Amino acid sequence: MRYFFLILREAGRAVLYRPGSFLGSILTVFLATLMAGSFALIIKNTSLALDQFKAEAAIEIYLKSDTDSLAMENLKDILVANKYILNAKYISKETALYRLRETFGPEMVAGLKTNPLPESFEITLDPDVYEGNNFEVLVDSLSKFPEVDDVGYVPTVVSRLKILFRLFTALGLALGFLVALATGFIIGNTIHVKIVERRQTFYVMRLVGASAGFIRSPYLFLGSLIGFLGSGLSLLCLKLGQIYFSSFVHSIVFLSNIETVCFIIAGGLIGFIGSHLALKRFLKI
Repeated sequence: MRYFFLILREAGRAVLYRPGSFLGSILTVFLATLMAGSFALIIKNTSLALDQFKAEAAIEIYLKSDTDSLAMENLKDILVANKYILNAKYISKETALYRLRETFGPEMVAGLKTNPLPESFEITLDPDVYEGNNFEVLVDSLSKFPEVDDVGYVPTVVSRLKILFRLFTALGLALGFLVALATGFIIGNTIHVKIVERRQTFYVMRLVGASAGFIRSPYLFLGSLIGFLGSGLSLLCLKLGQIYFSSFVHSIVFLSNIETVCFIIAGGLIGFIGSHLALKRFLKI
């Protein structure tokens, strides 16, 4: 315990000697990790939106006008038996017309003397259908049934969202790597400045018997502290932004507790590594 307090005392002295560089490093790490955290939120919410779209997406199978009730039942049994189809809901001509009126208003159907809308099945899909080319194969197989007149779907939306998600993920990983390098460099440079300022003090400490580990420990602690504080402040700022955005614009999801802890630990670890490299390079003890 005494050893730990000695480390804290030496780290405090290093901070108080030039507090401006310490605060400046925290601010710089804060800005860098704020950017990385923003991308992490974008990636997470894009992934959730894509999963929600997959769960809600449906296919409309429009039936030919001469399809009888027995053929409809047989077709429904075949559809439900497909592993990528969760449910097949029958939509009558009357229900289709009612939906059209509710969506576009009574004036949309006011001039119609007969109901031109076909009977159909509304298909709820398993999200796994969007993996590989399963979706295209399913649509192609549905259009080949003799009772089916047309298949209505939005084939490009999911694929475009998947491309967008992959793009954000790639950018996020690249940005995270660059932020880690920049953060390590910033903290390492701060520790280097502290080393240069107190080099004579280290020499005296070695003369009176201080070990290399004792001399290094306060600066390893200091580097980790800068990483912890910078990443913690960026998460606090992101949380406030998420609360504001969710209240006045659109609801978004924040990082989970485990993701939050890992983010802060990663900041401290990067700070520790940056300090270690600076000590190894500039402090030959």
